[in-house]
Parts: sequence; structure tokens; C-alpha cells
Amino acid sequence: MHDADEKLRLLIAENIAYYRRQNGQTQAELAEKLRYSDKSVSKWERADGTPDIFILARIAALYDITVQDLLSTKKVAKVHTKRILITILANGLVWLAMTVFFCFAHIFGVLESHAWLLYIYAIPITGIVTDVFSVLWWNQWMQLLSSSVIIWGTGMSLVLSIPLKPLSLLLLICAVLQVLLALFYLLKIQTIYREFKEERRGRKQK
Repeated sequence: MHDADEKLRLLIAENIAYYRRQNGQTQAELAEKLRYSDKSVSKWERADGTPDIFILARIAALYDITVQDLLSTKKVAKVHTKRILITILANGLVWLAMTVFFCFAHIFGVLESHAWLLYIYAIPITGIVTDVFSVLWWNQWMQLLSSSVIIWGTGMSLVLSIPLKPLSLLLLICAVLQVLLALFYLLKIQTIYREFKEERRGRKQK
């Protein structure tokens, strides 16, 4: 009985850590959402303690999974496929909407010569949509990629829509934002990696 309890505690610990990392959160960020300390989350992920059923339910709700997912072996492929399809569908709707507007512009002769810009505007909008789903479901690298698309897509939209001079100034602003963004996510990824190493070290000591 003791072995079974220990295995369940380790499985819960592994699953909490897994879903937290999949959603690109640090222990401190998860703790803030649960209104617990990051030490409590660290303890759960090292299997030094187990959250009660109410906390498990809140964690499950945060990550769009069930409590059973936290208590059983992960079914990663099924979850990933569903999330990928939802993200692709949402972005597809953005491009479909732009295509509809493009067709209306040509049919009714409204800003017909500039209608092609709608597809340029779709680039940063796609980045925004992807960024929303990245915050909910994906890891830090996807968030970095989608945020980069927003920065450069917005810059491209401004350049092609408004005759900005000098152009080099806008490019410089985009480049500075990109560097700051990269540094922010690298620091966040480093924090998650450090927590991952501490979690594994804690489990090995058991």
C-alpha cells in the first residue's frame, strides 16, 4: 500500500511539473495563480507533498485538463493534436476573413488598389492569435516566435501603409524590441530549467 501511495505521489508530481512547463509557467507563476507560495509548488513537484483534491481541480482547470489527467499517465499526443488543430483553425479564420474583405474591396471598388495590404495586416493578427494560444498551451519558444511575428508584422504593416521616414528608425525600434523580447524569454526559460533540475534532484534523493 505504501509503494502504491509513493508511486501515485511521484506521478502527480511529474504531471504537475509537466503541464506547468508545457504552459510555459515558472513555479512562482503557478503559485501566484493558485495563491500559494512557490515553495509549496516546488514541494509538490519534488513529491515531498501532495496538493489536496481542491488544488488538483484548480490546477486541472488552469491547464484545460481533468483531475484524472493529473492522476494518470499522460496522453500527450492526443492533447497536442487537438491544440494544434485549434490554433491552425483560429489562424485560418483570420486569413479567411481577410480574403472576404479583399473580395468585397474588389467587388464594390473600395480601396481596391490597397486591398492587398489586408494580407500584410493578417501577419501581426496571426501573431496575436497564436500568442494567445501560446500563453494558454504552448511553451516559451512558441511565445517568443509569435511575439516576434507581432513585432515585425506590425513594423511591415506600418512601413507599407504609411510613408515613414526614415525607415531605418522603425527597423531599429523593431530590432530593439526583438532583443528585449528575446532576453525576457531567455531569462524565463532559464528559470524553468533551473526549477526542472531542482525537481529532478529532489526526486533522485528519494
